[in-house]
Amino acid sequence: MHREDYLHSKFVNLLHNKYFSPEKMNAISTENVAILGIDLQKFFLKSSCPAYLPSAPLFITILKNFYTFVKERGIKIILTRHWHEDNIMERWWKSSMPRNSSETQIIEELGKYGDAIIEKNTYDAFYRTNLEALLKEMNIETVIITGVMTHLCCETTARSAFVKGFNVIFPIDGSLTQNAELHEGTIRAISHGFAPTPTLKDVIEWMRR
Repeated sequence: MHREDYLHSKFVNLLHNKYFSPEKMNAISTENVAILGIDLQKFFLKSSCPAYLPSAPLFITILKNFYTFVKERGIKIILTRHWHEDNIMERWWKSSMPRNSSETQIIEELGKYGDAIIEKNTYDAFYRTNLEALLKEMNIETVIITGVMTHLCCETTARSAFVKGFNVIFPIDGSLTQNAELHEGTIRAISHGFAPTPTLKDVIEWMRR
C-alpha cells in the first residue's frame, strides 16, 4: 500500500463537504466528553521508523493545538499504546511491535497531554483492556477519536465505542493513515452509520457552545 502526504486543507475540506452532518453533531451534548488518542507512537510518527506516515509533521502540529485547547477546558485525554507479539497481528503483518521497543513509545510531543494510557495488542482499544470501565468511571458519554491509523485502530475503536453505547465523534483531520484513499474510505463508512465527521475546528466551535 502506497504512502503519501495527503492531510492538507483541500483534502479535509473535500471530505467535510461530502460527509459531515451538522445535525448529528449538534444532537450530541458537550458534557461528559473525553478524547481518545489512539497509538500516537514513534512507530508511525517518526521518520526513522518502519511504518512512518508522511503527513506526520502536520498532523502532530494539528493535534498539539487541539489537545492544548481541550486540556485548558479540563477535558480528559486517554491515550492508547499498541504493541503485539506472537498473535494474529504478527501473523497478518509478518512482523511484531515488541512491547519493550523504543519505537512503540508514545511520542513526547503528544504523550505529555495524556491523563491515562491504555495498552492494547489489537485494533480495538476496548478489547481486553480497561478502557470501557475507565470511561464509565469518569461518567463519559461521548468519545472523540483521534490518532493513527484512521482505517485500522481508529475506525475499529470508533465502531466498538458506538456498539458499547457511547456517542462517537470522528474528526476528519484528527486521525492519520497511509493515504487519502484509505482515509476517505473510513470517513465515508463512519459518517454513514457511527459518528459525525467534523473538522477539529468544528469540534472546537461545538465545545464553545
